[in-house]
Order: sequence, then C-alpha cells, then structure tokens
Amino acid sequence: MVTPQTKTIAFCIEALTVGGAEQMLVAMANQFVARDWQVHMICLTKEGELASQLHGDVKLHVLNKSAGADFRLPRRLRALVKGINPTAVNSHLWTANLWTRISLLGAGIPVIVTEHSRDLWKPAHYRLLDRLLAKSTAKLVAVSNDTADFYKEDIRIPESQVCVINNGVDTKRYAKGDGAALRRLWAPENQLLIGTVGRLVPAKNHMRFLDAAVCIVKQLPSVKVVLVGDGELKVEMEIAVEEKQLQHNVILAGARSDIPDVLAALDIFILSSDREGHPLTALEAQAAGTPVILTNAGGSADAIAIDGDRSGGMLVEKDHQALADAVLLLESDKNLLQRMGTFGQQHALTHFDMQHMVDQYENLIVTVAPAA
Repeated sequence: MVTPQTKTIAFCIEALTVGGAEQMLVAMANQFVARDWQVHMICLTKEGELASQLHGDVKLHVLNKSAGADFRLPRRLRALVKGINPTAVNSHLWTANLWTRISLLGAGIPVIVTEHSRDLWKPAHYRLLDRLLAKSTAKLVAVSNDTADFYKEDIRIPESQVCVINNGVDTKRYAKGDGAALRRLWAPENQLLIGTVGRLVPAKNHMRFLDAAVCIVKQLPSVKVVLVGDGELKVEMEIAVEEKQLQHNVILAGARSDIPDVLAALDIFILSSDREGHPLTALEAQAAGTPVILTNAGGSADAIAIDGDRSGGMLVEKDHQALADAVLLLESDKNLLQRMGTFGQQHALTHFDMQHMVDQYENLIVTVAPAA
C-alpha cells in the first residue's frame, strides 16, 4: 500500500540529453514533485543538457557508466536503488531498461520500463534479452499503440504485461502561444506559413520536407517554410536549400526557446519523419491550434486528434508528394483548415495534457507497489 510517507519514485535513463523521451521524462519528474512524491532521477552515464530543467527537489544521481558493457554498474545501481527504497523504478529507453532490470533482479522492487518507439534496430540477442527480462518486469509501458504492437508481436512480450500510455505535454502553455510577431517576421505579406520543429537528424528526414516544398512552391510560389531546430545535418540542409533553389521560401531558424509562439504562428505543422514514437511536437502544435500533417511513421497515428469524422490533422505516406498534396489540399479549403485547428486544440487540452499522462503513470505505480 502506498502512503504519503512511502511515495517515492526513481526514474532511470542513460542521460538527459536533448530528445523527446528525455524532455518528457524531465516534465514527468517535475509533475511527480508537484504531487508530493519524493523523486529521484538516475542518469547512468552523465547528466545531459536537460538536467538543468529538473525541479530543485528532484534528487539527481549520476553513475558515470563506462561505454559499452560496464559490469561494475549493476552492483552500484542496485545499491543506489535499494538505498532509495522507492515504491517503484521507471526506466526509459533501451540502455536504462536493460541495466535497471539486470541490476534489480530479485531485489523485490517493481520495475516499470517505458519504450518510446518501434525498435526495429534491435538484433536477435537484444530481443532475447527483452523476452527474458520481461519475466522480472512489473509492466512495459509503450508510448503508442504502434510501439505496443511491436513489443507484443515482434519481441513477443506477453500482452498482459504491456500497456499504452501516450505522451503528454503542457497543453495550456502551448495554447497561450502568440504567433503574431513571428508571422510578421516570417510571412510579412500573410503568405501561407508551414513549418516543423525538431532536431536536424536523419530520422526526421527534413530532406523529404524540402522535396515537398519544391512541389508546393510550383503551385504556391509565395509559400514560406520554417525549419526550427539544430543538429548534425545543419550544413547539409543549408546546402540543400541552395541546390533546390528554395532560398526565397525556406527559413532555417535554428534552435529557439519560444516554441509556443512558433507553433501558433504556423498555418500548418509538418513532420516528415521516417520514425517516431509518439511525437511531442505534434501534440504541442495541436494544443497551439495548428493543424498537423504527419508521415505515417510509427506512433504518429496516435498523435493526431481524432473523434469520428473530426480531426486535428492528416496522416500521409512517407512520400514528399503526399506531403505536398496534403498541404495544397488544406490551403485550398480554409474552412477545413480552421475546423482542424479548432478541434485539434480542444481535443489536445483534454487528451494530450501532461496531467492525463501523469495520472496514468501514478495509477500504474500504485498498482504494482508491493503490499505493505
């Protein structure tokens, strides 16, 4: 039985580097603090950039794990967790999920692992480890139905052990975004303004977005395209904009801190990804009242507000022409665009909010807690 005196949760992750899963975990840890839990954050390798965003009452532990197989880690992690004596441990992503379960075998402390995407990259021996360690796992949380299907069907984790808890965001924050100033800057003649927010990394396939932009420009020469984010492909994207002759249409805005205003400024938000878990930026865009167009990549389908024939956006094939066609369709039907934005925001405030996600995690932790 969990009492106010025993409400202690330990989260575990490799490092709080910049990424969607890490961003979500920081926000969740802070929410548990607000709910009067004692919260510990265990980073196996290093703190990471997002550690600075943790609430001051979150106790941060860094174990400085060596690269590769660090066989000293299990003893140290086990001792740390037993000293914390949490109600449960919730680990995130492959490295932390592996080492946390190995370290706590037979410790009597429930381990909940959260998987954030369809991990097709896992070789056969990793999949075998997942199946073996599932026997000592209290629950496997998948952030989308697609991720859940992968672990049940491909990895062969028992269905009873898997549950889906979609990611959540601070919807009220994004609903308050004011995009007026950015629209004046990026689309001074009130042109159609489309864009995306995300790291410039291969999985996001920004090149597909640029190829779609080439098709859109042929029909709408004045369209403005904004790419917000930084990353390893920055130089490649700059070169591509020049080669595709999109200098007058595309704005590479870099990393920004005013994302609610960015999303509110856009007419349409786009994700052109090859792979997604449950994309936070799509939830944030709809909370800002901006319709979304997402490629059918993993858990993206779960990130679009839907109720009957109403939706907050469109799901299209992973094809640049499909993206372009969707943009042109919405641009040609302003009433549909407005209806999508209004419904998406209403739905997001109810279903995509961080509090809804934390409620589900809190209930799950209480459920797996050992009896007093």
